[in-house]
Amino acid sequence: KEIMSPDKLKKFLFILILLTFFSLAAEKKFKVVIDPGHGGTNIGAVSGNIEEKDLTLALAAKIRAFFRKHPAEGIEIVFTRMDDSSMPIKERVEFIEQHQPDLFISLHFNSQKVLSTNRGFEIYYPPDFVSKDPASTALFYDKVNRSFYFGSIFRDLYFKANLHTTWRLPLNMFSQKYNFGLFDDTTVPGLLLEVAYISSPEDRACIENPLFTADVAWFIYDAIIQISNKNN
Repeated sequence: KEIMSPDKLKKFLFILILLTFFSLAAEKKFKVVIDPGHGGTNIGAVSGNIEEKDLTLALAAKIRAFFRKHPAEGIEIVFTRMDDSSMPIKERVEFIEQHQPDLFISLHFNSQKVLSTNRGFEIYYPPDFVSKDPASTALFYDKVNRSFYFGSIFRDLYFKANLHTTWRLPLNMFSQKYNFGLFDDTTVPGLLLEVAYISSPEDRACIENPLFTADVAWFIYDAIIQISNKNN
């Protein structure tokens, strides 16, 4: 038998390590946690017979249907809830931290008690964070930067989407969101999407049309695909 020399053995092990690394990298999927806001006894915003918890769940179901019909290689989608169950913020935080996604998206519908003129789609990302601990500051700085980057992809795609071009739903806001538990208590990038104002007559007319929900779901599906492609 021919005994491999130390130099050849080192080269062989180096190549083996590289192949293992690239194999694991190829298998790693871009993971997204989608969180339909509210649920159970926490109904969220209300307008007439419309409850926010039902809207977010219906939207999540449509997103799941699109990913099942048009599977995206390299993307894993996980939902915090897919039924009308109560899920406190603490449990949602624990769920997100357990899965450690590349991005989580919290789905909501807005409401304004004073003005019915407020309307439109809103995108929020975590606020800046400064701590006396440099390691914590660096972690949150990275989280905010990546959240902003992912949110900007949503924003730019929005102006080409049916929501803006066909439904004439304006992009009302793209901003930081303070005092939001999922942002404050998680360590991964996240976005809060306020789809429309149920208190606005114009937005409510959109919400009551099933085609609108489908277009919102497709927009989110498309944005996740683009984010995953650019992330790779």
